[in-house]
Amino acid sequence: MPRYFLERTVGDVTRAELDAIAARSQEIRAARYPQITWEHTHVVRSPDGMKAFCLYESPDADSVKQHAAELGLPLERFYEVETDLSP
Repeated sequence: MPRYFLERTVGDVTRAELDAIAARSQEIRAARYPQITWEHTHVVRSPDGMKAFCLYESPDADSVKQHAAELGLPLERFYEVETDLSP
């Protein structure tokens, strides 16, 4: 199944706020996009605030983009994963 890598800036948020964003994301996914699987997210601090790098599995890109729009966090970059490398 295709996998998608997303980058978005979430701003200057606390861990509790990140947890609330993640919970809301899961609620939206479960209610309207059950075909999507959220694999994981890496969060880093940047000069612009916190950035989230999320990995999803989905049969189509549009579902992932629509889910992101409903969450209210704009996508800065969106890629389909070509392959994975491991050490």
